Amino acid sequence: MDPEDLWRPAGAATAPEVAAALLHLASAQPHPVLVVSRPADDVHGRVPREAPRVRWANAAAAELLAVAADALPELALTRLLRPAAGALGDHLRRERHTRFAATATTSSGEARACELVAWPVPAAPALPGAPAAPGAPGAPGALGAPAEECWVLQGALPGDARADAALRAAEERFATLARSSPVATIVSDVGARLSHVNDAFAALTGRSAAELHGTGWLACVVEEERAAVVEAVTHVLAGRPVTLDTRLRTASGQVRWVHVRFAPSRTPGYGAGFIATVEDVTDRLAREHRLAYQAQHDLLTGLPNRLALLEHLAGLLPAAEGSRPPGAEHPAPRAGVLMVDLDDFKTVNDGLGPEAGDAVLVEVARRLAATVRAGDLVTRPGGDEFVVVCHDLPDADAVAAAARRVLDTVSAPVEVNGLRLDVVASVGVVLLGGPSGTPDELLRDAGIATHEAKAAGGGRWALLDDEVRRRARRALRLVADLREALARGAVDVHYQPIVRPGPVAEVLSVEALCRWRHPELGPVDPGTFVPLAERAGLVPALDAHVLAVACRDLAGWRAAERSGELPRAPRWVAVNVSAVTLSAEGFADSVRRTAAGAGVQLSDLCLEVTETALASDLRACREVLEELRRDGARVAVDDFGTGYSSLAYLKDLPVDHLKVDRSFVRDLDARPRPRPGAVPGARPGDQRGGPARAVAAAVVSLARTLGLGVVAEGVETPEQDAVLAELGCEAVQGYLYSRPLEPAALLALLRSGGRVERPAAVPAPRTVTA
Repeated sequence: MDPEDLWRPAGAATAPEVAAALLHLASAQPHPVLVVSRPADDVHGRVPREAPRVRWANAAAAELLAVAADALPELALTRLLRPAAGALGDHLRRERHTRFAATATTSSGEARACELVAWPVPAAPALPGAPAAPGAPGAPGALGAPAEECWVLQGALPGDARADAALRAAEERFATLARSSPVATIVSDVGARLSHVNDAFAALTGRSAAELHGTGWLACVVEEERAAVVEAVTHVLAGRPVTLDTRLRTASGQVRWVHVRFAPSRTPGYGAGFIATVEDVTDRLAREHRLAYQAQHDLLTGLPNRLALLEHLAGLLPAAEGSRPPGAEHPAPRAGVLMVDLDDFKTVNDGLGPEAGDAVLVEVARRLAATVRAGDLVTRPGGDEFVVVCHDLPDADAVAAAARRVLDTVSAPVEVNGLRLDVVASVGVVLLGGPSGTPDELLRDAGIATHEAKAAGGGRWALLDDEVRRRARRALRLVADLREALARGAVDVHYQPIVRPGPVAEVLSVEALCRWRHPELGPVDPGTFVPLAERAGLVPALDAHVLAVACRDLAGWRAAERSGELPRAPRWVAVNVSAVTLSAEGFADSVRRTAAGAGVQLSDLCLEVTETALASDLRACREVLEELRRDGARVAVDDFGTGYSSLAYLKDLPVDHLKVDRSFVRDLDARPRPRPGAVPGARPGDQRGGPARAVAAAVVSLARTLGLGVVAEGVETPEQDAVLAELGCEAVQGYLYSRPLEPAALLALLRSGGRVERPAAVPAPRTVTA
């Protein structure tokens, strides 16, 4: 008989792969499995001719009987098994399965107790076309081969033995896992007495397992932590999981932070215990503490940083708000924020290098920390700024004393690399309890006060008051509105003619100047919004806007000139370029793109650069200006004579024009003062201008010597114009001839021939200051 036939259900054909799977399942069973059969009774009910014999056995059955699996088939079952009650045939029933106890006899004669379940196998149906087995339902007759009756016998260990074996196996698996686990593990069968510790826990404590068993492990717990550990054990024995951070002392005396996770367990016959894992978190906590320190401290000076400062102020603000007396507008000052800004610190960094700058910052930090009182806080939010939070400032005298003490401390000379450096600082003070409602607003107001101290000359302190705050908020509003106006292209460009002086002056070129009309405040003075744009970083955008508009307007004038609508267009348009814009990467390319996009040549442009801009980075400025000048652009030095080392760098720069600063032109119409010791009544002479005339004459002479053009700006009176004409100045601009004109007004002037009659006086426009 094919063993696979035994697993086919009666009356149905089973797929070969299913039969093979069932056979494999039986082979892999951990319990003994035997397939036995005997000849079926004949139709007359005669007794079987043979006893049941083994047809197939799995490995577990061969192990039970101590016989090779391939030697078991055809052995009589009665030689192998003896039922505890009754004959073997009594337990092989065809109508149902039976369960009986038996003794298995091994090949060596050893008796082994076992339990067996006998499952009858339904008779397999005859193949199509084959005669039915004798006695089978529907058989045509009694003739034919005798059929086999089959059973599957499955063996099992007795219940208690089976449970004990499973428990032992589980215990062995757990012991192996705990022993080899890298996570320190401790086990208690009852109470706080340990019955097991793994190698990882022994290595963590530096003690042997024998020393740790029982309550010996508690000796490893740092004494201050022992009560908390005992309390945690009490909770876990009550059935509640517990997690705990504590400290253990190793055998070498080292203290380690550990994170312990207790889980309750119960052992039958013993009582409540626990299983716990112990994780060494010392290194992790050290990293976390280090990161937390770094997150709130400046790495250079070791002082608390901006984050720590904001948290400190956030804790002070509620107390300051609560100190306000009933009916009082502001509470009595109790704490103040002093922002210390080192004046001209960039010079130290640029001149001596960042290492020297760092040394200055470290020394200033040390001085401030040593100067403040206990309870005060010294911080470094960043850069060259320090913030000191002073507590207990009951009156204005205490505020002034604290500010002067900080100034005196910082202002002492600092020695760096053998050099004695004078340190100057400006201090801005704001008191808690005022309108500043958040830490950020406090720092903003302290910055405003610091700016006031710098604007007053530096090296001093300033207390923020309502007037300063009002001006600052107005400036913030103007900056926001200016940024929006630039985004919308709402900043106007006016043009001031540059003329050849005379009673009827001829327009040579024009200078493009930005003008801003605020929708609510009206015209805003350039002296107000240009410095605000510089502080807000809007100057590059402002310069780009003016350049684009000027190129576009010039292209229109040139087109009108070609069509005959204008007699003559300006020779070029002068555009101011700031130091920030000039040093920006790609500036030369942006100028080319703007000019090409408007349809004008670079020769139609004159770039006006101040001496301050040139002195900031002479080499870089020279390279950019030379590049643009090679392409045809003109270059003029604006405000000439007001900067430093003018003659030293003028010979190295690609310059076409010098513009005499208005500060020299302004005094050209002044009579010279009599010299000390002059005879009373003697006339000092008719020559006007005095020192200003001498400077202007020197500039004009220098320009002629170098082959450069000269433009005098700020000409407002006929007397000034006359002096410049005497000096041979070939071009001037100023209110005497024309104030900056809107494009339409300039176009009308050009249509009339581009000639300007010299007026007597021009009223100044209304402007808004910050």
